Amino acid sequence: MSIILHQFDMSPFCDKVRRVLKYKGLDYQTDNITLQQVQFGYLKKLSPIGKLPVLSLNGTNIADSSTIIAELERQYPEKPLLPADKKQAALVHFFEDWADESLYFNELYLRFVVPSNRAQYGALAAKEDNALFAAIGKMVAPDMIARQANAQGIGRKSLADVLSDLKKHFCCLSDWLDGQDYLVADSLTLADIAVACQLDCIVATPEGKGVAADYPRVIEWLNRVAEKTL
Repeated sequence: MSIILHQFDMSPFCDKVRRVLKYKGLDYQTDNITLQQVQFGYLKKLSPIGKLPVLSLNGTNIADSSTIIAELERQYPEKPLLPADKKQAALVHFFEDWADESLYFNELYLRFVVPSNRAQYGALAAKEDNALFAAIGKMVAPDMIARQANAQGIGRKSLADVLSDLKKHFCCLSDWLDGQDYLVADSLTLADIAVACQLDCIVATPEGKGVAADYPRVIEWLNRVAEKTL
């Protein structure tokens, strides 16, 4: 068995795959991609869509975190993360899509659009590069990612509006978790991992941490997921 995860360490989508590999007890190696490699087309050699993560699984490259995890579920069905029940499986899908397509842009905004956070996360984005490219990358990366947020729409919102939306997310998630340990069924599923990866990025920012402080049930759940996947 040969498993190599090509990744950005700070990406929540790469984190999602790492957590699944850890939970399933699979040995793997990591290949940390640099901004320089991205600039010069290395990702296109790994996958036509040019996005991370990419998993080299027994000689075959698989792109996109959801596609990767579906294949891991197929090849390594022990400790499943997708319920057998069709309605529960559908609910897992909805939670994952909410995490990937909505919560993701909240964490992206807090890390790369909020002025006081940009330098820190720009440096993290460039940490694998050589000194020269890192110096350039940590200045350029936040602007590139902020443009992505602007194109999606959230980047044009005020911080107050984004935090107001985020409070609604936390409030609803807290209500959903009332009386249960996990998001779907009575055990850990991909829903928990997908949502937790995004929220961990959010809570790591001062603004996200401030919102999360009012929702201890969500923090307890995040810790529960971490115990099983980190």
